Amino acid sequence: MHPKGGQLTFEHIVQINDLTKPELPVLTRFQVWEGLVLRARRPDKFLVGVDDYEILDQGPAYLKRSLQLPGLQVVDEVTFWHEARIEYRTQPTATLPAATLVMDIEEPEPASLFVRFRYETASIENRGDSMPYDQYLEQAYVATDIETIQIIRQLAETGVFC
Repeated sequence: MHPKGGQLTFEHIVQINDLTKPELPVLTRFQVWEGLVLRARRPDKFLVGVDDYEILDQGPAYLKRSLQLPGLQVVDEVTFWHEARIEYRTQPTATLPAATLVMDIEEPEPASLFVRFRYETASIENRGDSMPYDQYLEQAYVATDIETIQIIRQLAETGVFC
């Protein structure tokens, strides 16, 4: 993460299809998209610690949710750009700063798919822990995003996204 005027920004890319390894199953843009949409609609399948969630409002390209995490309630709004981008905007609370997560599906060449994850949140000062909090958060984001793609792969193999 990189401080930007009190903001922390961090991005990373997860490769979906490795065209140099034909033994790996190739996912379609549609399958990746459906998986990312499912992450928004069913956070309990993707995010560790989601005790409960509720869809508060929804439209064709919009979703507002409330997530119950251990000792924390998160309300966010999710906007969908069909088969291209999903944007999460977490509403600030007394204990949680506003945050944004943008997931872009990128295809630099046909069937070569990647998902770029971009995070932006208010900086959280380190409280003398052994690892800076920002670094811990960055590692947690990467682990969660890699796991998201693994779950999408598993679901695609079962034929869920046909």
